[in-house]
Amino acid sequence: IAQTYRETGSWRNYLRNVHVAGEGEPVRILGAFFGNGVSDITVWAPKFDKLVSTMDRWKIGRTTLEGKRHVSQMMVGGMTQFLTDVQRMPPQVLKRFTKIMQSYLWDDKHNIPVGMEHMYTPFSAG
Repeated sequence: IAQTYRETGSWRNYLRNVHVAGEGEPVRILGAFFGNGVSDITVWAPKFDKLVSTMDRWKIGRTTLEGKRHVSQMMVGGMTQFLTDVQRMPPQVLKRFTKIMQSYLWDDKHNIPVGMEHMYTPFSAG
């Protein structure tokens, strides 16, 4: 059906000049992405780009560790919350977002002074 429509511009009583998504091409419907053979990484790629550019802008300022925690929660959490709810977040995507957040928290240092398990504890617990 899709191939015939692309070649001729019509198929039965379908409207003319309507975009027909191909195999593996995501279609955005109400903020979620659907399609046959759509890769989860492809769906999340625009969020990665947007988040990296946002975090790079936040790196310019001199923020305390507490401030960085708030920025991470607002930016990473806020930018991913809806898509995670409607699309789900694969483990490899979560790992990349965690790496972006960790890089921001510790100013791109490879040897971090505090383990991430400790960073996940509430602020009131130390």
